[in-house]
Amino acid sequence: MNLEVLHVGPLGTNCYITWDDNKTCAVVDCGGQAQKVAEFIEENGLHPTHLFLTHGHGDHIGGVEGFLRLYPDTKVVMAPQDVEMITDRVKSMADAVGSEPSVFTPHILVQDGDCVTCGEMEFYTIATPGHTEGSVTFRKGDMLFCGDTLFQGSMGRTDLYGGNEGKMMQSLKRLAALEGYYIVLPGHGPTSNLDDERRGNPFMKQAVHNF
Repeated sequence: MNLEVLHVGPLGTNCYITWDDNKTCAVVDCGGQAQKVAEFIEENGLHPTHLFLTHGHGDHIGGVEGFLRLYPDTKVVMAPQDVEMITDRVKSMADAVGSEPSVFTPHILVQDGDCVTCGEMEFYTIATPGHTEGSVTFRKGDMLFCGDTLFQGSMGRTDLYGGNEGKMMQSLKRLAALEGYYIVLPGHGPTSNLDDERRGNPFMKQAVHNF
C-alpha cells in the first residue's frame, strides 16, 4: 500500500499522498503547507497528477493555491456543492481556523458514482453530505478517504455552514453498508477500519439502526 499521511495546517489536518508503481501520485486534502507536501513528493520521486478535496473547509483546501504554483498541471477534484467555499472565508471557516489564503478553480467536479483515474489508480466518488453539502468520500481499492464525515469512534460536526445531521446519518449508514473490509482514512485523527466502526462507533450504530 503506497500511502503517506502528513499533518498540515493549523489543525494538523491529515493530508494523504498515495501513488502507483510508476510513481504517479494523488494528494487528498492538501490542507496547507504546500511546501511540506512537495518536499515528500520530491524526496520520493513522485509525479502528482490529481489533488482530491473531500470538502471545502479551509483546513482541507488551504495550500491548494500554493500546490498548484509548484505543480501547475495537477487537476483539482471536488464536488460542485462546495465550490462556493473557495472564495468565501466565512463559509469555509478559513478565517476561524487560521487557514492560509487559497483561491483556485477546480478542474474536475465530481458527482456520486464518478470515477477519476490517476495513473494506475481509480478513485470512486461516494457522496457523503452532512458535514458540508459537498462532502464526498473517495474510495481507492480498500481505502476510504472520508474527510470529516467519519472519524475513529466519532463523526464530523453538522452545525457549521452546509451541515445537516439527517444527511450525516444517511451518509454514515451508506458507508456502513459497503461490503468488505475498508481502511478508514479520516480528515483528522488516527486511521481506523470500517469493521471496527460498524461495531464500536456510536454514531454509525445509531445511523444504521434509526435511519
